[in-house]
Amino acid sequence: MREISSSDPEPSQASVVTIRLPLPLSKPLFSWVILAINAIVWLLMTFSGGSTSTEVLIRFGAKVSWLVATGEYWRLFTANFLHIGLMHLAFNSYALYSLGPQVEGLFGRDRFVAIYLLSGLAGCVSSYALSESVSAGASGAIFGLVGALAVYLARHRDLLGRSGQRRLTNVVVVILYNLVLSFTVPGIDVLGHLGGLGGGLVVGWLLCPHYEVVADSGGIARLVDRNSLQRQTWRLFLVGVVLVGATGLGTLRWRDSALIHLMRGVTLLEERAFAPAQIELQQAVAKEPENAQALFYLGVAHQASEQYAEAAIAYERALGIEPDLAEARWNLALVYVELYRYQQASEQFRAYLDLAPDDERAAQVRAWLAQLER
Repeated sequence: MREISSSDPEPSQASVVTIRLPLPLSKPLFSWVILAINAIVWLLMTFSGGSTSTEVLIRFGAKVSWLVATGEYWRLFTANFLHIGLMHLAFNSYALYSLGPQVEGLFGRDRFVAIYLLSGLAGCVSSYALSESVSAGASGAIFGLVGALAVYLARHRDLLGRSGQRRLTNVVVVILYNLVLSFTVPGIDVLGHLGGLGGGLVVGWLLCPHYEVVADSGGIARLVDRNSLQRQTWRLFLVGVVLVGATGLGTLRWRDSALIHLMRGVTLLEERAFAPAQIELQQAVAKEPENAQALFYLGVAHQASEQYAEAAIAYERALGIEPDLAEARWNLALVYVELYRYQQASEQFRAYLDLAPDDERAAQVRAWLAQLER
């Protein structure tokens, strides 16, 4: 709605005429395409072992910080199309169903795709730079859509009148409510949500429609949008530069971290490269001396190399940090047997049975205990 003033020859006769003009809207398309992609990928994950399986998530491209730091940067993009479980998919699909057509209609198809992808990328980059957890989902991109919608309603609140101001208030409430949930509900990638929201606010501001009233050849007034994706190309390029820079800072953080040394060591163990694995795991322990997992796998590397005294030290340190690490009890017992420390081996076997009484190795452990006691 626009107010247009027209004046009679006499200033005292000036009047204001209010006319209503339709907004130039686009017919949604890519909202439905993204919904379909998310559902298809979730089905593929389900049939490949389950969308809640960490192994499946990693195989399909979830954000895993140490893998990204080793060069798999494509995960910052693919993670936005993965979902962990049916409820996760359903929640995000409903949010996209509600928001996507609105934003795509107001901004246009090409700008909608730019907002969605850049917001999702911003969310993943934030999570990568500051969090080591495995994460996936469209939440960052959806927060970006909410941010872009908030920008639109704020910039055009006069044009849209009271209904637009009410919608802006509702959107702000939705943002605050979901941010509170992000900080209070366990398992939610808060950094991904914040990064996505920030990306949506910035890209939404750049791509927000700039309306202008024009008259066609018949003198009929209409609204046209003077902004476009092409007009903002160089500014979006700067957004990309910022995201690349943040990714680089994340890589600098992880490149020499305990986590990446640990995961490299585990990978080398799987490849039976025990000497290089020891080097990586020793660096992980040097950086985080209280990392029970790093100490455990260092023990595995020493044990595989028949360095039993060193393996015993590593396992003992790991159990001093995490006494309930059943696999470390089992391995330490075997190492004690190799070192002829039979009494200590018996103690570790008993501790293992206490932690895993129904394990498939329980019968074997009991047989060994009987032999050690004899």
